[in-house]
Amino acid sequence: MSQRVTRDRVEETLDIALRVLAVALLASLAIAAWHDVSKAWDVWYYHLPFAARLVGLVDSSSFTFGHANQARYDGFPLFGELLQGILWRITGRPECASFVAFAALPGLAWFLRQTFAVPAHLTVIALLAIPLVQIHATACYVDLPANACVTMLALLAYRQLVLRKAPSLRVMVGASVLAVAAANTKFQLVPAVLAAATVLVATALRRDTKRRARLLVIALALPLVFATPLKNAVHHGNPVWPVELHLLGKSLPHAEGAYASSPVWLENVPRPVRWGASVIELGLYPIAEHHRWSIDQWTPPSAPGYRMGGFFGAYVIVNVAALLFAAFVRRTREAKVAAWFAGGATLVASLVPQSHELRYYLFWMLLLVSLNLVVWSRERRAVTGLVALGAFAIVAWSTDATYLYASGDSFATFLAAKVDRAALEHARPGERVCVNRQPWTFLYAPRFHPDRSYSVQEAEGPDECAGARSLD
Repeated sequence: MSQRVTRDRVEETLDIALRVLAVALLASLAIAAWHDVSKAWDVWYYHLPFAARLVGLVDSSSFTFGHANQARYDGFPLFGELLQGILWRITGRPECASFVAFAALPGLAWFLRQTFAVPAHLTVIALLAIPLVQIHATACYVDLPANACVTMLALLAYRQLVLRKAPSLRVMVGASVLAVAAANTKFQLVPAVLAAATVLVATALRRDTKRRARLLVIALALPLVFATPLKNAVHHGNPVWPVELHLLGKSLPHAEGAYASSPVWLENVPRPVRWGASVIELGLYPIAEHHRWSIDQWTPPSAPGYRMGGFFGAYVIVNVAALLFAAFVRRTREAKVAAWFAGGATLVASLVPQSHELRYYLFWMLLLVSLNLVVWSRERRAVTGLVALGAFAIVAWSTDATYLYASGDSFATFLAAKVDRAALEHARPGERVCVNRQPWTFLYAPRFHPDRSYSVQEAEGPDECAGARSLD
C-alpha cells in the first residue's frame, strides 16, 4: 500500500512539473514570437509581401511585384498570409505575423483536450519534441497552422470511426472550417484534406433525422474548400496556377514549372522510399552537430540529407512502435482504429509530390503523436509524459534551445542589417526605383522608410525593371 502511495505521489509531482514546463514553454515561445523577426527566405520573398498587400499595408503602386511573385499572388492559396497580415496590422509589428504559426500549438492542445480528454500539457511537450514544430512555432511560415488544421480534421474523422456513429452538425461545421482553412492555405495539403474529409463524409451518410442537414453542410462547404482551385481554373485555366500541371497528357497554362528536387542518391527511387528515408532521417548531420534541423532542412544540394528529415527519426520509431503495440497487444477498438488510420495517413503522405520535404506534410507526424496521446495518455500518463519529455530534451539540446526563447533580432535591427542605406539614399523624391535583392527586396518598400518618398519595382532580372532606375 505504501509503495502505491509513493508511486502516486511521484506521478503527481511529475505531472505538476510537466504542467509548469508546458506553461513556461508556451510563455517563452509567445515572447519569442512577439520579439524575434522571422528571417527565413520565403518569409520575405513572398509570405509577408503577400500579407502586407492583402490587408492594405503596402499597395501595388508603392511596391510592385515582379512577374513571378505577381503570378503567385494571383494564384496561390492566401488564407495563411491573410491571417498574418491581420495580426501585423492589429499590432503594428511584422514580427507578430508569426503568431499564426504559434497558435497551432495551443490550438491543437486545446482540441485534443476537448475532444479526447488528453491533458493539454502533455500535448504541448509531445509536439515540441518534433523538431519542425519547435522551429516553425515562432516562424512566419504557414506549414504548421495548415497541417494542424488537417490533423484536427483527420482526428474528427477518426473519432467518428471509433464511435461508429454519424457526426453531429457541430462536428460537421467545425470540420468544414478546418478543411476550408487548410485547402486555402497550401495547395500541397488538398490530397490530405480530401482523404480525411472523405472518411468523415462516409460516416455522415448514415441514415438518421440529421442526415439532410449534414448533407447541406457538405454541399455548402465544397465550393469553399475548393475556392482557390476553382478561381484559378476560371481565371487562368489551371487550378494550381501558376504551377505547371499536366492533365490528360496536356500541360495547362502556367507561369512556372512544377517544383521537383531531391538528394542525388534518391533521385530515381519511388516517392514512398524517399519519404521513408526522410522520416527516419537517413543522411542527416549527426545529432550532436547543432544544425541537424532547420526551418526548411536546407543543406548544400550535394549533401545526402538535402531537404530531408525534421521529425526526429528516433521519436518517429518510438511513436510507431507504441501505436502498433497498442493495436496488437491491448487490442481496444480505439487503438486498432488508430493504427489503421495512421496507416492510411502514411499512404497519403508518402505518395504526394515532394513527400520527403516533411515540412509540407507535417500532418503525418502531428497525427501520429496525437493518436498516441489519445491511446496512451489517460492510462499511462506518467510514461507518456516521460517519453515526450525525453524526446523534447534531446531536440532542445541538439538545437541549443535556440527556438524556445527570444534569441533573435527585432525587426528594426534586422531591417538595418539587410538594407543598403547608401543605395537607398540615391532614390530621389517621387522616383520609381528597381530593386533586385532577393529575398530582401521587400525590405526596400517605402513603408519601412517613411523618411523618404519613392516607389519600388521588384525584379529578379534587369528585364523586369520596366523603365524604373535600378538601385543595384
